[in-house]
Amino acid sequence: MSKNILLISPISIKENTGVAGNIDEKNLYPEIKTCQDMYILPALGSALYDRLQTGIELSNLTTDETNLINLYIKDCLIYYVLSELPMGLNFQFYTKGAVQKTGENTQQPSMQELIDISDRYKTRAEFYKERLIKYLKQVTSNSGLFPQYLQPGSGIDTLVPENSGYTISIVLDDDYGCRGRTFEEKYQGQTGRNCGC
Repeated sequence: MSKNILLISPISIKENTGVAGNIDEKNLYPEIKTCQDMYILPALGSALYDRLQTGIELSNLTTDETNLINLYIKDCLIYYVLSELPMGLNFQFYTKGAVQKTGENTQQPSMQELIDISDRYKTRAEFYKERLIKYLKQVTSNSGLFPQYLQPGSGIDTLVPENSGYTISIVLDDDYGCRGRTFEEKYQGQTGRNCGC
């Protein structure tokens, strides 16, 4: 279960990115928390993620755990937060509903520009996530560091560590050996040929 303990602070985001220093930190907290739960937890697995949060809470992180956070998790999490911020900061909820914020002497980006910005930062985040996963695989197999990574738990809500930091939104040409089928046959459920699919 994820606690409300952040692995990085809003100040880390402001100091290491182009995020303006005057952004209210209360607007950054939910994005950090959500990105931790959505992207870092699946990379680390439940047990290691819980151990890091407990270590922060009790101020008893080991040197190896501190290095894991500072050298591998921090960059990954920062870029995931940046990929979520365009929507989070542009649209806010008030009693009258969702509102898009504007300011004097500013120009609002289009929705496609916001998506492009988000995608750019998500690509960077996935690079750092892949690096994090490879590091954890190497150190757990070579030196036995982070045993929680290899034993994530067994409860129904346990997340086993992911094998890759990259995501693919669509799979192309996944026809399982049925070459030459038309688009309709592949994707519209029409089976005009007897190919065994």
